[in-house]
Amino acid sequence: MAHCPTTAAFSAPTRKKLALITGGNKGIGREIARRIGTEGDFTAIIASRNVQLGQEAVEDLLAQTHYDDHGHECDCDVVALPIPFDLTDAASISNAAQWVNNEYDGTLDVLINNAAVCFNDPTLYGKVKHTPFEEQAGITITTNYFGTLRTIESFLPLLSKSSSPRIVNVASAAGRLSILKSQELVDEFTSTELTIPQLSGLMEQFVSDVERGTHSERGWPDTCYGVSKLGIIALTRVLARDHPEMMVNSVDPGYCKTDQNDHRGVVDPARGAYTPYLLSLMEVEDDDEEGSQESYSGLHFYEESEMPWSYQR
Repeated sequence: MAHCPTTAAFSAPTRKKLALITGGNKGIGREIARRIGTEGDFTAIIASRNVQLGQEAVEDLLAQTHYDDHGHECDCDVVALPIPFDLTDAASISNAAQWVNNEYDGTLDVLINNAAVCFNDPTLYGKVKHTPFEEQAGITITTNYFGTLRTIESFLPLLSKSSSPRIVNVASAAGRLSILKSQELVDEFTSTELTIPQLSGLMEQFVSDVERGTHSERGWPDTCYGVSKLGIIALTRVLARDHPEMMVNSVDPGYCKTDQNDHRGVVDPARGAYTPYLLSLMEVEDDDEEGSQESYSGLHFYEESEMPWSYQR
């Protein structure tokens, strides 16, 4: 069972490393940005749909007093992406990657895919008109799965220039394998030969089945968010296999108190951000007793430990 190593092995870099956090203006994303920003050798970029909210989050973080794990006062190096970042807008994702490329010499060290939508309430707690289940599927999968995939594909060239690239995908227990009621679907999602086009096809099939009202008989669950996070965990495994030079992991932050659930969660966002933060920064030495870098890639984590996709230990 893998555990997150500490970040103590980090050696002094010749340049500050760079992490970009999507949906980083609030909740878990903001806490991840805060933690990474207080690392002396990192700059954290907050990407958000609303540029003003992103800038306000940065200003608030810069105004606060921060302390490291030893209780010493420290700065928080965090900046706001000055252009909108929207998972449903391909141009905004491409523009974000281009901005980072231009401003930071074409290199990104850590990409944290935190942004997502979840219809815990059909109106998103009064933010949109009532959205029936058959319409939620397309919105949720387009945003959470395809938007995240497009983000990864856009930033891969920048990550490839890093000496220690990381991708951290924020997932959820809602995406556990047991939500699937068809062994055929389980076999397809867990296949060691699964490709991204095949996975994307499965996600499109779910949307189509929901819209036709046939998803239950085909073995899909009644949770669009769950399927989107199931797809994210599967995507993590495929990317880790296809890119052994990178550390690619998914993480369940727990049921945190955020806008997504109208702050009805039970976990503080700061706690939920801790494992994504560790996965972003950890360094694994080749002589690590638990193995090399590859042994820490393609895994799913919860509270600093590897969590089986089945959620059965």
